[in-house]
Amino acid sequence: MTPSPALAAVFGDVLLCLGAGLMLGALRDAAGLALGDGGVRCFCWDVLTFVLAAFVLCGFAAGASGSGVSRWYMAAGLGLGALAWRLGVSGALHRGLRRLLWVLCLPMRAVSHHVVAPLRRVLAARAVRRKNKSRKKPKKQKNMLQKERKILYN
Repeated sequence: MTPSPALAAVFGDVLLCLGAGLMLGALRDAAGLALGDGGVRCFCWDVLTFVLAAFVLCGFAAGASGSGVSRWYMAAGLGLGALAWRLGVSGALHRGLRRLLWVLCLPMRAVSHHVVAPLRRVLAARAVRRKNKSRKKPKKQKNMLQKERKILYN
């Protein structure tokens, strides 16, 4: 069993893992924004993020940590960083992007409302007029039934 590292090294490891967790949360959020967050896709993004978190944690423990092995506080720091992104930044980011898209789509809505909709109404009215004009009055059909017979009484 390896001895526990100094408190300063533990604090440094936790801060670095918090930063890595924030980056993983941002990466997960970016994947969801760019490629969609349906039911199956959300599960896939979460599994991929979990695998990437394990890879980052093992790589960090082997290369940059003070102790050289992965410890529970590193995983906790990574998870807290991802949770902090989800609770603190993700909601504001999504609201900001939604508002930005709304503002960017305003000119298209104005064009649609003032140009496309009246043009669509004019074209629909023209099509109705053409349809009514092209209708020919049906010819009066001959009576295909037999004529009524007169009954003669003797």
